[in-house]
Amino acid sequence: MKKKILFVNGHLKVGGVENSLINVLKSIDFNYYEIDLVLFEGLGEYSKEIPKEVNIIYFDLSKAYGPIIQCILANISIGNWFAVCLRLIFLLEKLIGCKALIFAKPLFKLHKNYDCAIAYRIGFCTDYVRYIINSKKKITWWHHGSYDYSESETKHWMKVYREFNKIIAVSNSSKELLIKNIHGIHNKILTIPNIINVDEIRYKSNEGISYDTNINPNSNLTLVSVGRLSPEKGMINCVYACKMLVDNGYNVKWYLIGDGIQRNEIERCVKYNKLENNIYPLGAISNPYPYIKNAYIYVHPSLVESLSITVLEALALNTPVIVARSMGPEEFIRQNENGLLVEPTPEGLFKGIVTLIEDGQIYNQLKNDNSDVLKNYSPEVIMEQIYDLIEVG
Repeated sequence: MKKKILFVNGHLKVGGVENSLINVLKSIDFNYYEIDLVLFEGLGEYSKEIPKEVNIIYFDLSKAYGPIIQCILANISIGNWFAVCLRLIFLLEKLIGCKALIFAKPLFKLHKNYDCAIAYRIGFCTDYVRYIINSKKKITWWHHGSYDYSESETKHWMKVYREFNKIIAVSNSSKELLIKNIHGIHNKILTIPNIINVDEIRYKSNEGISYDTNINPNSNLTLVSVGRLSPEKGMINCVYACKMLVDNGYNVKWYLIGDGIQRNEIERCVKYNKLENNIYPLGAISNPYPYIKNAYIYVHPSLVESLSITVLEALALNTPVIVARSMGPEEFIRQNENGLLVEPTPEGLFKGIVTLIEDGQIYNQLKNDNSDVLKNYSPEVIMEQIYDLIEVG
C-alpha cells in the first residue's frame, strides 16, 4: 500500500522555495507514495510543472485577512462563511495563542490520516500542519539565511516545533542558525540541501531569449542576476555597480530577473542614473536558465542566503559567478576555483566584475565543469535523504 504524504506551501509562484518544492515533487517515486499538496495563495507559474499524480488541494485564505469588522461584513455579504469563521479564529489566536487554530480543523474538511505531513514553508504552513493535520509524522523545512524573529515569535516556534518529528535546514549554516536561536531542537534538526537537477536545467536553458547571445565583453558585457526584488536580496546594488561600470567605460547590458517590493524603487534608480540602456528589470520569469546560460557573468548580490539555488544553477550551466558573501554560498564556493566571492556592496560587485573582465585566466577557470560540487545536490542523492526521512525519520 502506498504511503500518504502531504506537502503544505503557500503558492507556486516563481521563487526559490517553490522551485525547490517543485523539484522534490517531480523526483518522487509515485509507485510508493500518494501525494497531496495543500496551497493557500493561489497556484502560480510553477503549477504547470506539477506532476499529474499530485493531488492539489486549494484553500483560499485571501479574504480571511484585514480589519476585523470590515473583513467579516464583506464576507457575510457574499456568504463566504469559511472566511468569516477563519477570521474569528485568527482573532481568537491573538487572545489565547496558536492553539486556537485547533478550532479551524473542521473548516478545512481534510479528514485524511497521513503517514507524513511536511510544511515546506515556515509561518502559517507550519502552524497548519501542527494544529490541523492528522499525521503519524510531522516535518517542517527551513529555507532562510537569517533569523529575524522577535522573542515572542521565537517562543511560538519553540512551542510549535516541539510537536514536529524533524526540522530540515537546507544548509549547515542555516542549521546552526536555528540551533542558536531556537532552544531545544538540536536533536531533531537535519540538513538536506535543495535539489539541483543539472539535466533539466541544461535542457531548459536551450529555449530562446530576447537578447543577443553573441557576447563580446569588450563591446557589450551581458550580466544576469536572478532574485526577489527586496532589500535582503541586494538587487538594487546591481544598479549602483552598473553605474560604476558605465562610468569606467564598460558597455553593460544587465538583466534583473525577479519581482518584489523594491521593483519601483529599482526602476526609479535606473532612471535617475540614466541607465535605461544598461539595466533591464524583466520581472519574474519561470525559466531564467537561457538568460543565465548566455550571460558573460552571473552576478548574485543577495545579502542573505541559506543556500542559493540560482548560483548552483549557474554553475550547472558553466556560467562564471560573482557572489556576494553570505553563509549559504560560502559552503560551496571555492574562491577563484568555481566562483568569486565579493563583499556584499556595489563596490564589491564592481570589483569582482572588473576582475573577471580583465583576468582571462580566472574567467576561464570559472567556466570549467562543476560536476564535483553539483553531485551533492542531485535528485538521486537528495531524494534518498528525503525517503529516509519519511520512512525512518
